[in-house]
Amino acid sequence: MSLSVLPSRVWRDANRAFFDSRVWTTLVEDGRRILKFPTDLYVYEEIIRRTRPEVIVETGSFEGGSAGWFARFAPVISVDVKRPVNGAPGVTWVEGDSVARVQDVAELVDGRSCLVTLDSDHNARHVLAELDAYAPLATEYLIVEDTGVDVYGIELEDYPGGGPGAAVTTWLADHKEWQPDPECDRFLLGMNPGGWLRRVA
Repeated sequence: MSLSVLPSRVWRDANRAFFDSRVWTTLVEDGRRILKFPTDLYVYEEIIRRTRPEVIVETGSFEGGSAGWFARFAPVISVDVKRPVNGAPGVTWVEGDSVARVQDVAELVDGRSCLVTLDSDHNARHVLAELDAYAPLATEYLIVEDTGVDVYGIELEDYPGGGPGAAVTTWLADHKEWQPDPECDRFLLGMNPGGWLRRVA
């Protein structure tokens, strides 16, 4: 099933309603909120189990819940301007701007197979910079979180220059080696529509 099966307003309204319900904020890992739609976590798990990355790189640590969840499957390197107060087993925290610290992250990755997920500053300009910086580290999947900001029109007033979805559209025009994986959007409910990027070349 693809998004084209339903009128666009139906799945957009459904996702906006689920976002507005805030029930997705109740998912917790070791006392920390994960702050992701449960369908997106399921897709992540599918990807991780299939591709078996040796390390997972996450930008945007916030409370550290998602980093702790990712660490169930592989060592995690999580980058944010402010590290969480409490650590988590299997997670290496890197404090600072994600783009500025990419070389430090690359040294920690040390050539291992790597899944990258971008979930920090959602302004299109920053996401574009992250895509350029982190795509070389990603082995098979490069996920841009919260493209639903643009696709569903969620809190767009906070991103006058566009959000993650706008950044993906712009970036893919010059990076044909990456394509969205439509299989990852098959549940219709999720915050990363078109943001599950898979290396094709």
